[in-house]
Amino acid sequence: MLLIKKFIALVASFLLSTSFVCIFVISQNTLWNLFWLKTQNFDISFLVIFSSLIHDIKGGSSPIILQWGIPISLYSVICITLLLAFIITSLIRIRFPLNSKLSYGIAGFTSLYVMISLIIIKYDGIVIISSAKENFGLFVFCFIGFLGGFLFDILNGKFSIRGD
Repeated sequence: MLLIKKFIALVASFLLSTSFVCIFVISQNTLWNLFWLKTQNFDISFLVIFSSLIHDIKGGSSPIILQWGIPISLYSVICITLLLAFIITSLIRIRFPLNSKLSYGIAGFTSLYVMISLIIIKYDGIVIISSAKENFGLFVFCFIGFLGGFLFDILNGKFSIRGD
């Protein structure tokens, strides 16, 4: 029973942290694009910002890629990316005593960087997430992954049930 509770705590921590990352990655991309439009002398009101954010956050679940006949959304790509990173990090932490907050944070940062790099390779140099085209935007994008990994460890510590 204790193992089931720990597994549920782990899944809840993962889902909350990936939701955080997905929402903030989409929001960062939307705000980045609206900021660019503002620099081009477009009139961007608060209503436009708010409606664009809501539209893009909802739109993140619509399929962007059709792979092996399966529609894949941006949320699922980020979830798979973070899942692989957190599994690899937990396996590394079994062998080496590393700080958990920092190691999961670095895993989140690295996983989003690798995700963007693989997308660039897959689509012949095209960056489909426009905020990651410039170095600062890419850093902010990856830093959101770092915060997601950090949050994963914090939530996992809070939700985990300690056995006797």
